Amino acid sequence: MNIGGVTPLSTIDFPGYLAAVVYTQGCNFRCLYCHNMQLVECKERPFAQEEISVFLQTRRRLIDGIVITGGEPTLQKNLPDFCRLLKEMGFMVKLDTNGSAPLMLRLLIEKGLIDYIAMDIKAPWEKYKEIVQVDFPVDVIKDTFCLIKASGLPCEFRTTVHSALLSLADIEKIIHLVGPEYSFYLQIAGETPRYTVTNTYTKEDLEDFIKQFQGFKIGIR
Repeated sequence: MNIGGVTPLSTIDFPGYLAAVVYTQGCNFRCLYCHNMQLVECKERPFAQEEISVFLQTRRRLIDGIVITGGEPTLQKNLPDFCRLLKEMGFMVKLDTNGSAPLMLRLLIEKGLIDYIAMDIKAPWEKYKEIVQVDFPVDVIKDTFCLIKASGLPCEFRTTVHSALLSLADIEKIIHLVGPEYSFYLQIAGETPRYTVTNTYTKEDLEDFIKQFQGFKIGIR
């Protein structure tokens, strides 16, 4: 596991639980608004395995779970072993993913190695390449999306929004794609070294917009 960062305590990243957050290095997408490019481009020295082991030991009995995020965790070939270690230590495991590795995700689900899944839906299917900035087969993302819905595990879907990237009509498409049965979060894009924020949606804009979707589980972060 190439781990580039840790957050010792979070009260918001794992719904209902106190958690630590582990950030893996590397990603196969290049979203302009990404705020973790140092992880995506693997610019920093990864933590040694001993460092991570010591860190996890210090968290036992203090927190409920571990959030594995990135970068993109499912690119890590040792992810199943890492999740197994976390489960053996008594932690619940939440996985954040961009949905690009359904085979890895299926393995984790079938082996009972994760307890909660959060998947980013970057855009309506027809606009995916425009947002992720790489030529990636969107059918793979669709497979992951269907796999998560069929898994029976607690899950959520989320979309980062900016008026220059996604119109309200685009967001509406994603809302209906997710459906009223699942939690869906809109995340307002922040400024990054590669992305300047001008005239983006405000929280108030989005609150007014989602009022029309009665019965849907939509939040704003």
